[in-house]
Amino acid sequence: MKEILKEISPESINQYIEKNLDDFYSKSSKHSNFDSRIEDKISWVFAKKADWPDGIFRANFENLDVKKQIIEVKKLIQEGKAPNGWTVGPLTRPKNLGKTLEKCGFSNVYQQAGMSVELKEVIDKTIDNSDLIVERVDSEEKLTQWSEVVSKAFGLRVDYDLLKFLYLQDEVYFYLGRFEGKSVSTLMLYLSSGVAGLHAVSTLPEYRAKGFGLSISRTALIDACGMGYYIGVLEASSLGEKVYRKLGFQKYCDIISYALSNIEKK
Repeated sequence: MKEILKEISPESINQYIEKNLDDFYSKSSKHSNFDSRIEDKISWVFAKKADWPDGIFRANFENLDVKKQIIEVKKLIQEGKAPNGWTVGPLTRPKNLGKTLEKCGFSNVYQQAGMSVELKEVIDKTIDNSDLIVERVDSEEKLTQWSEVVSKAFGLRVDYDLLKFLYLQDEVYFYLGRFEGKSVSTLMLYLSSGVAGLHAVSTLPEYRAKGFGLSISRTALIDACGMGYYIGVLEASSLGEKVYRKLGFQKYCDIISYALSNIEKK
């Protein structure tokens, strides 16, 4: 049985937050539609036919020439052989890697809050909106709808073959939210490293500000609790951070994405 984290420790929870994300990237990298590299010093998942998931992660340049390592990866990005997106979080080494990336021409393009909550708190929370009907994806038809909503909500290409691959994995669950008969919200629950991670939480633009994100998130987290999990984690934008605090989530770390400018995906 997998070891499940039972309580939040402020000193270590940030590692679980990033590890859950890294696990998802590593799992996605196993699909043939991705050119990936998984090594001790650096890893990435590089989508051939999509925009997500796509990025460099888990860099560990401890005891190495950091600038030299960055320049080598930068060259691969410029040649179209590595993804132009570098995730820096609590597990990154050295801890000041972001500053060195900026000195090497990378820019801080996106910053998220690494957040966590004890699931018993979520169960006790009451969500005002009850108009969203949330269901777990259990067919290819619903998985197709899930893909369409995510693509429209985030404005990116999603690899449907990857979704089918993930759908068959024991640690992955997809959720679809319907409003007045239309699919409008999505979420992917990823169970790994002892925690329940929320990913791809989306709502179509015309249906936002109705509490649908909270409703679908609460449903997935309650399910995770029923599966024996105690802790939920996610990465949220500045706007999303305010929303998730309503479920009891607290911020424990920053997850920052760096990229080079003027790089077009080949």
